[in-house]
Amino acid sequence: MNAMNSGGDEGPRMRTLVGKTALIVSIVAASCSLFFIYTGGFGQINMELENGGYLLFSMFLCFLLYPSSKKRFSNRVPLVDWILSFLSVVAISYWMINYEDYTARAGNPNMWDLTMGGIAIVVIIEASRRVLGLVLPILAGTFLLYAYLGPYFPGELAHYGVSISRIIEYNAVGTGGMYGLVAEVASTYILPFIIFAAFIQKAGVGSAIEQLSYAIAGSSTGGPAKVAVVSSAIIGMVTGSSGANVVATGSYTIPMMKKAGYPAHWAAGVEGAASTGGQFMPPIMGASAFLIAEFTETPYLEIIKVAAIPAILYFLGVFLMVHFIAAKLGLRGLPKEQLPKLKLVVLQKGYLLLPIFIILIVLVYGYSAQLAAFIAIISTIVLSFFRKETRLGPREIFGALVLGTKTALLIGATVGVIGLIVGIITMTGGGVKFSSFVVSFSGGYLFIAIILMGIAAYIIGMGVSITATYILVAVISVPAFVQLGVPLVAAHLACFWFSDLGGLTPPVCMVAYAASAIAGCDPYKAAFAGIRLAAPMLFMPFLFFYTPILLNGSTAEVFQAIITITIGTFSFAGMMQGYWFTIANLWERVLLGIATVLLFIPEIYTDILGISLILLVTYTNRRRKGSKFSEPRAVTSS
Repeated sequence: MNAMNSGGDEGPRMRTLVGKTALIVSIVAASCSLFFIYTGGFGQINMELENGGYLLFSMFLCFLLYPSSKKRFSNRVPLVDWILSFLSVVAISYWMINYEDYTARAGNPNMWDLTMGGIAIVVIIEASRRVLGLVLPILAGTFLLYAYLGPYFPGELAHYGVSISRIIEYNAVGTGGMYGLVAEVASTYILPFIIFAAFIQKAGVGSAIEQLSYAIAGSSTGGPAKVAVVSSAIIGMVTGSSGANVVATGSYTIPMMKKAGYPAHWAAGVEGAASTGGQFMPPIMGASAFLIAEFTETPYLEIIKVAAIPAILYFLGVFLMVHFIAAKLGLRGLPKEQLPKLKLVVLQKGYLLLPIFIILIVLVYGYSAQLAAFIAIISTIVLSFFRKETRLGPREIFGALVLGTKTALLIGATVGVIGLIVGIITMTGGGVKFSSFVVSFSGGYLFIAIILMGIAAYIIGMGVSITATYILVAVISVPAFVQLGVPLVAAHLACFWFSDLGGLTPPVCMVAYAASAIAGCDPYKAAFAGIRLAAPMLFMPFLFFYTPILLNGSTAEVFQAIITITIGTFSFAGMMQGYWFTIANLWERVLLGIATVLLFIPEIYTDILGISLILLVTYTNRRRKGSKFSEPRAVTSS
């Protein structure tokens, strides 16, 4: 499960170090993982060590592992990168050591406070540029200028302006910016789960999920593609990264889909759409579940509870569209004799999935998410000894510790810059100003405001990771939606769902690029195929606002919404792929589309009318089945 995030430029690839430098990096990376595993199990030592320590480890490793540009790539670390690593350690260590003294003189920083704070801002922006590309640093620079040049901005965006010393103090000396909430969530919640994902990877959980998915869905129509959907859903519960999902599952599902008769771009599109859904699947949700819980002051367990139904419906939609594509192409599943037996897979490898359920059990009993990650890591190590081929010895454990920290560098390179941007928005009142702009531009119409938020998320997501996109979009959009009467959790979840658009949609579409590289096809063809399959991602945020699907209604209302939206997902899949019981004609597709809209409106009469249209299409489509239907052809794994 490689460290990839959808959306945004990946930046230069990571160096492959050798010799003493490789040893230093491995020891530092393993130490970082061990420290945060310890604090997850035994509690935070103090805020400075936790928040500052994560940034310190991240900055030190970023400059050693990522070169300054792709053109100057070298596996040797030049002197300037050692100097930048050293400056990072000095500046952030100064903050960690002196923060308690600073609190006594808050508002009156000394020269060393401002000097070290200024260095910290520079190195954090540069590390972000190396790892993630130019977009996030440019955004940070824009917001820094906005803070300083406030009086010169037009209309409601104008403010009194902030001095350079105050900008540095608020964002890099105090806890309002880069050492604040974003760093706290990343170090306390996100990092332990990334480390957990590294441990289950080393234990061979990928193989277990692969075999389990084949046993569940391999023999049905379009079996290999359904395997991609099922396995991506399971892996997405843990990794929470679209790119990691593509690499982990696509390496075996995409070749199998191509052998089964799927065109290469459709195989890549299926994997891209399925992997994108991993961001929405609890308990990790692309690390954003923890951020949503913190921003809304809602228990983490409550967040993953309300987020589960939309995630399941998303995968149902992708699963159904995969089925309809396979039926149109006449693709059967793999012969059962070539597939693993479900009972045998569960008995032989099912124990490797137990840590995922242990996380949920620990959370249900009211313990913290970081403790759940700690227990899951320990249980993974213990369970790995059940079979020789999964056993995690000292070498494998050390490798998992190193892998966990290296994977988390994408988050580490994001945290400081996003904290800086959020800090500037807070100190200038920019969030309220931008929200007023959204409300004004939408004319107070919620539907238009949702579309504006989706466009903003798409544009930002083209150059920024999903987590960063969500934070930026939430800071700007959530106050506007709350002003329009939307519940806080629903507003944050909508921002989160739309923040995943950039990973699959052109022109950047890094998830599609990853999938197309495996499939050997045009990435833009893969992207457009993936968009068709991932279309539930576009309408789901509207359902958060207009229906009680997030369990924010009476039991009867919630039950009715879930049932009708589920039926509507069937009709939507049929409409999108032009297939029902056989190939659908134009009018049948139109009727299925109308039925979908009617079923998504939470009213009894629209539900009845929508179901009636589906029954009508069923009647006409089945009558034509004999003349339009092609018998599926059998497919073997050879």
